Amino acid sequence: MLTVASATVLLAHDFWLVPDAFAVTPGGRIAVSGQTSSLFPTSLSAVTPDRIVAARVVTADTVVAVTDVSTSGVSMRLGYRPTKAGQHVIGVQLAPRTVRESPAGFKRYLDREGAPEARERYEREGLLPANGSDSLTRRYAKYAKMVVEVGRGARAYESALGHPLEFMPLDDPSTLRVGDTLHVRLVMLGHSVSNGRFHSGSVPKGATALRDTLAARRSASQDVSGTTDADGHAAVVMTRAGLWNLRTIQIIPALKGSGADWDVHWATLVFAVSDRR
Repeated sequence: MLTVASATVLLAHDFWLVPDAFAVTPGGRIAVSGQTSSLFPTSLSAVTPDRIVAARVVTADTVVAVTDVSTSGVSMRLGYRPTKAGQHVIGVQLAPRTVRESPAGFKRYLDREGAPEARERYEREGLLPANGSDSLTRRYAKYAKMVVEVGRGARAYESALGHPLEFMPLDDPSTLRVGDTLHVRLVMLGHSVSNGRFHSGSVPKGATALRDTLAARRSASQDVSGTTDADGHAAVVMTRAGLWNLRTIQIIPALKGSGADWDVHWATLVFAVSDRR
């Protein structure tokens, strides 16, 4: 199992789910912001509800669709009123979009969005078309998940949401404290992602966290990156308290006849880390 190590700053436009609170009382309301930008956890624009393929809440024994979805300013907003106590995993899968671009433009995209290692690997394998050849179609989709506590009850953090790309926590994110290690498995299309590059980082929690780009930029300078092992496992040490995220972008050749040349999958996981033991 590999642990993140090297510092990095990326420009990827990820999609995160950030709750107003990571714990609500039974009978209360779970409220979540959907954020999209290159600086966690801020947002540049609101993803509109029509782009949602699936928005779900998963508990230890139920799966429920989230229908209370809207936009507010630059954020998507989701609401759900739980009917029972216990851990709730919330996930959103966005519909794929396609872009037609030149081979050179696709390579710039990979570099700009934080996946230069994928470009280098596919170039070595001779899979990327040469500059000047026919244009190609890139299809991309994004998936986000997080965990909220509703009182005390059954655990659900190990539940899969069925996203094409998904971080699967092997430890309960709601129990994390500074100094703890979070173990995860990265899964894509039903298989563990070996040697998959991912990134992690945090910002201090607070009322302005979603819109304080200066704080987000300072925090991004402390982000770290790592690679999963042969079984898709990785370990991330919680070095400070705050609002944390894991994120990854995985690029694979699309199936022939699927309407695209390349598929780009994005996935994030958001959780909180306490400084109290």
